[in-house]
Amino acid sequence: MRFVVAGGGVAGLASALAVARAGHDAVVLERDAPDPAGPPESAFELDRRGIPHYFQPHTFLPRGRRLLSEWAPDVLESLAQAGASEQDVAEKLRGPREAGDEDLVYLWARRPLVEWALRRAVAAEPAIELRGGVHVDGLTEDGAVVADGQPVPGDHVVDALGRYRRPPGWPTVDGAQTDCGAVYYCRYFRLRPGAEYLDAPLLNPRGDLGYLGFNTFRGDNRTFAVIILAPSDDRELRVLRFGPAWQAACAAITPLDVMTAPEFADPITDVMPMGGLRNVDHTRSTALLAVGDAFCHTDPAFAYGLSFALAHARALADATVEAPGDIAERYRAKAGPESRERYALACGIDEGRSARWRGEPVNPARPDGNYPLFSFAGALAAAPHDDQVLRRTVRRIGLLDRVAVFDEDAALHDRIARILAEAGPPQPLGPPRDELLAHLTEALDVRIPD
Repeated sequence: MRFVVAGGGVAGLASALAVARAGHDAVVLERDAPDPAGPPESAFELDRRGIPHYFQPHTFLPRGRRLLSEWAPDVLESLAQAGASEQDVAEKLRGPREAGDEDLVYLWARRPLVEWALRRAVAAEPAIELRGGVHVDGLTEDGAVVADGQPVPGDHVVDALGRYRRPPGWPTVDGAQTDCGAVYYCRYFRLRPGAEYLDAPLLNPRGDLGYLGFNTFRGDNRTFAVIILAPSDDRELRVLRFGPAWQAACAAITPLDVMTAPEFADPITDVMPMGGLRNVDHTRSTALLAVGDAFCHTDPAFAYGLSFALAHARALADATVEAPGDIAERYRAKAGPESRERYALACGIDEGRSARWRGEPVNPARPDGNYPLFSFAGALAAAPHDDQVLRRTVRRIGLLDRVAVFDEDAALHDRIARILAEAGPPQPLGPPRDELLAHLTEALDVRIPD
């Protein structure tokens, strides 16, 4: 069979690679024309106009890293050689390791490097044709992709155009949508000589001040990202898009004050705002074989994107073997349920987070308080204190387990609630909102806009 893949981002490249390694042919149609033979650094020089989040933080959750090791070890090796780093969360366990702990590993790399490694593998596959510099125009009446005015023959069309692009005539898709409720203000840094990544109780430093949150992502080659999450309807906090205000916010928050200090790390990007974020479920659409963000996308705070792109690619390849007569139906049956449950979970956590930021009474320390936040923030806080909680929590957030494994374990819930009750309320990581706004205003030396 021949697959025509519209879009050469992570999901498109991974899908082409997966179906080719399952014994099929593929052609990838990509508007940009990166050189597959270029060095890793060349990926950071690309102007990926169709991917506004190209330079935003990404990571392979444990599920994504395991998928690479299973069917694309060459990509994993390329990433390692180019400077990607692994973080073995099992090192945080207090007791002996158990079967399955070998999967509790994150793979940290910036997205340009990920695309570079996948593109390199795709270019080396004889069964894949990589066409760069072509524009997907739409579909013919009989369902063939039209690129640069010419139909591209194939047996199946894979929609890997992501969350934003729908060419003229492209099938419309219906799906549930919710606003994530946050704007992300991100900046990348590189560690100074002699500095090392800050340790954290579980993964990397993260926290919530009750009116905004922050997260940090490691990257490749001693880089890391600091992300401040602010309510999308808080107009006063939009000054975070300005470098001085963003830096002033970090200076007032523990441990961002250390991570962004000039003696610790050098900034390598400006502040990169990202708004208009939505959780979208297109998994029930039958128009095309959609993968990655075209199939389902969620709040980037959960970092599902890269790993789900690989999971969808693997499901598509498996469907060609298991049900060659009806690949589309089999693919959606394999990939849809997990994507839908993660969409629902993301919506629930976002709703709880927004309620907390609005000042509503939210209790993430008990399962009968706010369960979505309990299963995420509460579990993350309890995990460093108990190996069983750590394993279940990392497997849940790392996409290794279906959500029911955690949700249906009442004994685990009691264990987490007991740990949180004994620990007591968390210490504040930063100043109250009014005090932070005063710092931002002083840093800008201008009136905060209405």
